[in-house]
Amino acid sequence: MALQSDLTVVAFVRNYERACEVLYDELIIERENKGPKLQLVVMDLVPSSHVAGYKEMDDPEDDEEDEHEYAVSASRFYNNDISEYHIPASKKEDAIDLDPYLPLQSAIANATAVISAVGTVRTTIPFADYVLKPWRIFMSTGKWCKDKKHPYYVNYMVHQKLLEYCEDAQRKRNREWRVWQNSERRKASRHIDDRKGENDPTDKVDRIRIVRITDHCLANPAWDVVNVLTNVFRSLVFRYQEKCEKLLSKSDLVDSIVLRPGDLLDDLRNETTTTMSVNIDGKLPSPVYVGRDDVASLATLLAVSDLNPQIMGKKQAHSLNGTIVTNVSKRNKKFLNKSDKDEDPRHWNIAVGWTGKNGRGYSNAEKCMEYIVKEHSKRKKSERRKQAIRNLSPVYRMIWRPYQQLTQRAKERSLKPYRVFTFLPMFFIVYPTLFSMVTKIGQQIPSVRNAAIYFLSITAPTRKRLIDYIVAQLKDLLQRRNAARKAASLLID
Repeated sequence: MALQSDLTVVAFVRNYERACEVLYDELIIERENKGPKLQLVVMDLVPSSHVAGYKEMDDPEDDEEDEHEYAVSASRFYNNDISEYHIPASKKEDAIDLDPYLPLQSAIANATAVISAVGTVRTTIPFADYVLKPWRIFMSTGKWCKDKKHPYYVNYMVHQKLLEYCEDAQRKRNREWRVWQNSERRKASRHIDDRKGENDPTDKVDRIRIVRITDHCLANPAWDVVNVLTNVFRSLVFRYQEKCEKLLSKSDLVDSIVLRPGDLLDDLRNETTTTMSVNIDGKLPSPVYVGRDDVASLATLLAVSDLNPQIMGKKQAHSLNGTIVTNVSKRNKKFLNKSDKDEDPRHWNIAVGWTGKNGRGYSNAEKCMEYIVKEHSKRKKSERRKQAIRNLSPVYRMIWRPYQQLTQRAKERSLKPYRVFTFLPMFFIVYPTLFSMVTKIGQQIPSVRNAAIYFLSITAPTRKRLIDYIVAQLKDLLQRRNAARKAASLLID
C-alpha cells in the first residue's frame, strides 16, 4: 500500500473484523499521499459444495410439499393469496446455480498480478485420519475429508481454481490483442507514411503474474525431521504446498513466482546489523528467519516490477518536448527481438531470509529484486549458449535430448515421498505402542483375555479354511505356470 501508483488492490478475506484490525492504517487513517485503493471482499475460498461428503438439497418433491403446506397455512392466517408465498422454480434454479467463485473470477478478469498468502493450520485427527484407516494416507483427500481447513482444499484446490481463472483471462486478452494487432497492421498498410512506433502492433500483451508465498521447508528432503513431524501433526501440509508449486509451474500462459520465506517473525529488521539474503534456487542455509514486513515488500515488488533486466549500453537524450530518445545498439536490439519473440512464461522459485553478516546480503527489498532479475537473466543467457553448443552434436539431438525431456517431465509430475515418511513413523512407533497397550490391558482384565481366547477358538475353523483355500490357489497357479513353460519349450523344440 506504500506504492505511489494508481492501483486498485482487491483483498479477499474471510473475517472482516480481523482484516480491519490488521489493515487499520489503510482503512481508517486518511492517507496524505496518493496510493493504491484497497477493496475488501469477504469470501470463503473453500465453499461447502466443493468438500467431500457434501449433500445437495433433499428430494425436490418433498421440498415442494413442505413449501406448499407453509404457503397454505400462511395464506389462511393472513387472509392473503397463496401465490404471494409460493417461490417459482425458476428463482430456485437461479439461486442454486450461482457460482461460489464468481467474485474471484470477476476480480481476476481485470487483474495484472495475484499475490496468494493463503494458508491453514489443521491438527491431524490421529484415529480418524490415519490410525484406524491408514490407507487414507495414500488416498486422494478430496474423496474422504469433510474438513474445509484441510491443506488439500486450502493450499491446492483453491490455487487450482485460481490458475484456471487466470488462464481463461489470459486467453481472452491474447485473443483481443491479436484482433487489435491485425487491425493495426491493416491501418499501417493503408497509411505507409505514418510514423512508426505509435500503436506498435509488435508489443506483446502482459501476462498475468501469480506470486505464491509458501515455506522454506519445501527445499528440504521429505525425510527431514521437521518435515516428517509437521506432516504427521499438520495433515501433510508440505505435500500440498509442493503440489501447488508444481501446478503453477506447469502453466504455459501465466507467470508464477514462488516465494519461500523462512520462519516468519513479527519483529522489524535492524538494518545496521541484519541484511536480506535471497537465492534463485529456492534454498538457503538453515536456519532461516525473516520478518513479515520484508516478505510483504519483496512479494509486492515481484508482483508489480518489470522482470526484464536493464539494457546495458543504452544512450539517452532528451528532445525539445522533454521526452527521452533512446538509441539501442544493434546487438541489444537483436537480443531484444529474439527474446520478445520466443519468451516463455517465467516460473521462479525464490528463497528469502535474514543474514547477520554484512556484505553478503542486501539492505532492502529493492536491492534483492535487482539481484534476482540479473541472476535469472544471466542463467537464461548461459542456458541459451549451452543449448546452442549441444545442438551441434547429432548424438545429443538423437539420444540425450529426448532422454532429458522424459526425465524433466517425470520430475515435474512427481512429488517428494511425503506420504511414505508419514506412514513409516506410525508403522514402527504408533501401531506397536497401541498393540502393547492392548495386550497389557488384556492381561490385566481376565474377561477380556477369555473373550479373546473364545473368539480365536470360534474363528479357528474359518481361518483354517481360508489358509487352505489360499494354499490351493497358489498350488494351482504354480501348476499352470509349469504347464505353460512346458508348452513353450515344446513349441521352441
